[in-house]
Amino acid sequence: MREILDLLSDPLLWAVGLLVVAGGAALRRARALGLLLLCGGLLLGALGSGPGARALLSPLESRFPALLSSPVQEVSWIVVLTGGEGWAEGRPITSDLSVSSSARLLEAVRVWRMLGERAKILFVGGVGQPGRRAEAPLVAQAAMAIGVPPEAVDWEAASRNTRENALAIRERLGAARFILVTSAFHMPRAVAACRALGLDPIPAPCGHRAPGTLTPYDFVPASEYLWDSSLAVREYLALVLYKLQGWI
Repeated sequence: MREILDLLSDPLLWAVGLLVVAGGAALRRARALGLLLLCGGLLLGALGSGPGARALLSPLESRFPALLSSPVQEVSWIVVLTGGEGWAEGRPITSDLSVSSSARLLEAVRVWRMLGERAKILFVGGVGQPGRRAEAPLVAQAAMAIGVPPEAVDWEAASRNTRENALAIRERLGAARFILVTSAFHMPRAVAACRALGLDPIPAPCGHRAPGTLTPYDFVPASEYLWDSSLAVREYLALVLYKLQGWI
């Protein structure tokens, strides 16, 4: 019963249904308009489904495997690319992080413990959107709030995008090898941007969003899958832009 209620309460399901019904009704009077509505509804439904999101995300997220054991070469730095913030007065610091930033922080702490708590964690990321706060200091503060000692934490808060993140890493760490933590869908562009500058990161992707297995419920349109698809489409566009700019 809970699953049915979850499906029926999602506005995307109603939007897709209305578009398909409107398209079917319009086919009788205005064939072109009907086809447009029908195709729009079906496309929206496909992008908002589990299979659709997985088809877009999997090529990005499967590019690099998870870092499940310590690398052979000893590293002194774990670099975390921040992924958004939502600061508001009166909230705990853990609520000031976006879902992506929270997942990246959690993975960074896991890797830090896996390395025997000897490495330092560098959080990289400034103001993502005009009017917002710099992200790296907030994520660093959250790291310390959950038990990472201050002497193991550092941050850089001037870079605003993946290209600038890579430049900031090179300025801070030089040629030193490091573990790079970011969302799995973002890792291909992040690694390529670092390598284009002569850096040699060890990928530690996290926050995988593509469904590992599909159930019948995943074929029903849901807003969370539409958001996942939009993240993937944006990332593909960013890869094209970075390639055109010569940044990867």
